[in-house]
Amino acid sequence: MRLTYNAERAELGSTHIDCKKSQWDQPNQCFKGKSVWAQEQNAKLAKLTKRVDALVENLERDGHELTAALIKNFFALQHRAAKAGGPTAGIVHRRTIFPFNELAQLHQESQSKRHKLGKITQATLDIQANYAANIADYFAHHRRDKLPATSLNDDFMEHLEMHLADVEEFGGGHIEKHLKFVKQVMKWSLAKGYISKNPLAEYVVEAYDEQPDITHLSIDELQRLIDFDFQALADEGRISALSVPALKEERDAFAFNCFTGMHHCDYTSKTYTIEIDEAGDHWLTGKRRKTGKEFFMKLLEPAVAIFQRYGSDLANLPVKSNQKRNDTLKFIALYVELPYNLSTKIARKTFADLALNEMLIAADDVATMLGLTSTKRLKHYVRPRRQRLSKLLVSWQQLSKVA
Repeated sequence: MRLTYNAERAELGSTHIDCKKSQWDQPNQCFKGKSVWAQEQNAKLAKLTKRVDALVENLERDGHELTAALIKNFFALQHRAAKAGGPTAGIVHRRTIFPFNELAQLHQESQSKRHKLGKITQATLDIQANYAANIADYFAHHRRDKLPATSLNDDFMEHLEMHLADVEEFGGGHIEKHLKFVKQVMKWSLAKGYISKNPLAEYVVEAYDEQPDITHLSIDELQRLIDFDFQALADEGRISALSVPALKEERDAFAFNCFTGMHHCDYTSKTYTIEIDEAGDHWLTGKRRKTGKEFFMKLLEPAVAIFQRYGSDLANLPVKSNQKRNDTLKFIALYVELPYNLSTKIARKTFADLALNEMLIAADDVATMLGLTSTKRLKHYVRPRRQRLSKLLVSWQQLSKVA
C-alpha cells in the first residue's frame, strides 16, 4: 500500500491481498466486479484508507510538520500497538516538532547502532558525542534549547560560530567541525523524516584558513630531553625528590612516542605489540583507534632502550590520563628549558618530522606509520623542510652522470 503526501511517496507495507492485474481497476484504485470477494477486498482497502486519513487529519490538526516518511512511521507504530493489544489513539499525539538537541540524540542512537555493526569507530562516536554536548551547552547558555530545528538559519550558524570562538575559545578548525556536525545531523533528520525541511541545506561552512600547528622537537632538543637528569634537580633542592619518578616516567612515555608516533589513546590502550625479528630489530604494530588503520614501524635505539627499561613488557610502560600527562609535560619543558608548551600531541608531530625530514621517508609511508587514511591529513603533523629538499634535489652533474 502506497501513501502520497505533498507529492512525496512512502510504502506503508503489504495489504496481504493477492491480486491479478486483470482484477485491479487502476484509475479508481479498487478491485473490479461485484463479486463477494471483490467487495470484501474493497472494504478492507477502504478501512485502511480511512485509518490513514484519520491519522493524517489528527497530525495536521495538532500542527505537526508532516512528511510521507513521518506518516509511515506513525502508521507503523499504530499497527504494532494494535497487534500487541495496546492503545493506539494516543500515538498520534507524540510530538513531531524536534529541537536540535533531540535530533542530535536520535542521530547519536543511530550512530551507536552503526558502531555495533563495525561501520564507524568508537573514537568517531565519542567525537560526535562531544560535538553534540558542546552545541547543547550553546543552546542552554542562550536559553534556546526549545527552538525547533526547522527554524535554524544562517544567522543561527553565525551566532553558534561566534559562541564557540568567544565563549568556548575553540580554534578555527574545531569550530568548523562543529558547524559541519550541525549540517550532518540536519541532513540525516530530513532523510529519516524527522523534519519536513532542512533550512541549512544550502548553508556553506567556510573553511578556516589557519596554518596547522606542527610544533615538534629537533633532534638536539629530543636528545637533551632523553639525557636530562631530574634527580640532579632534586639533589640541588630545586624540585622535590618525590616528583622525580613521575617526571622520569612522563619523559620516557613522551620520548617513546616521539619514536613511535602513537596518539595518546593508542599508546594508553596497550593494544599494540612489539616483536623482535631475525635481525634483532624491534617492530611495533598496532591499529589506530580513530581510523581503524594498521600502523607499524621499526623502533630506533632510544625507543628500544625505554622499552627495555620497563622490563620489555608493554604492561609496565607508564600510563596516565592525557590531562595529567600534559600537566607534567609543562613542568618538564620548564626544567629542560624547551621553548614549547609541551603536550602529548607534540610527540606525535616530532615523530612525523623525524620520519619525513630527517630520515627522508616518503609521505605515503609516514602517513601509514601514523595510522592516517591518506596523506591529506599529514599537513596537520608535518611540513617538508628545506633540509629535506636539499638532500633529495641532486646536482645537475649527478643527473648527467646517471644519464
